Amino acid sequence: MRNFTKSLFALLGGAWLCAGQPQPKTATQKVVFENDFVRVVELRVPPGVSEARHSHDRGVTVALSAYDNEMTDFPAGNVTKRHTNFGEVRWADPVTHEARNTGSTEQRVIRVELKRDAPAQVSPAAAAKPDPLDSLIVCKDTQKLIFENQFVRVIEERVPAGVAQPKHRHRHGVLIPLADSDIESVDDPGGQPTRRHLQFGEAGWREPVVHAVRNVGKTELLNIRIELK
Repeated sequence: MRNFTKSLFALLGGAWLCAGQPQPKTATQKVVFENDFVRVVELRVPPGVSEARHSHDRGVTVALSAYDNEMTDFPAGNVTKRHTNFGEVRWADPVTHEARNTGSTEQRVIRVELKRDAPAQVSPAAAAKPDPLDSLIVCKDTQKLIFENQFVRVIEERVPAGVAQPKHRHRHGVLIPLADSDIESVDDPGGQPTRRHLQFGEAGWREPVVHAVRNVGKTELLNIRIELK
């Protein structure tokens, strides 16, 4: 009976990736979304809790809280101690490591792990020709580039209450709201106005789109958009 109970617990907990130490029943990582392009993992590590050795593919991390942690990578055994601010976005190379929350706040992170290799490089002539609907051109007052490499382009979007963004284009990728907000969007061509509530920390997949967006809420819209190449 005891073995059956243990097996049932393991089955029900299969969606969680890592158990905290020294509290082995504290689940700290959960897959919240997965498709052919990405695996999106939410990390929630309480203060003082350690994570056993585990691996991550390359990708992007977005901090949903401020926290302090310590990581030991393998096989080198290098130890890194770091403070991370709320909203901090980083590129992360593939890694196998152990980690511990050394601070007094929960470590909460969205990690977008990439499943595909970098695409073939665009010719210099094509790269030199800007897209007139590029969101960083059309919405330069509300969208800014955080970083870009051969895999992704990462954008911060800040739209004050009541402000509208003109028609612009996004590649497919992952949207991570850093605040609750309410928007009205109109897809091109011929879309009807659609209202949507964006929930803090609720990461979701977005298909390629050309649209206009207006913040119809009373608070600032604050999103991180990870566009895949």
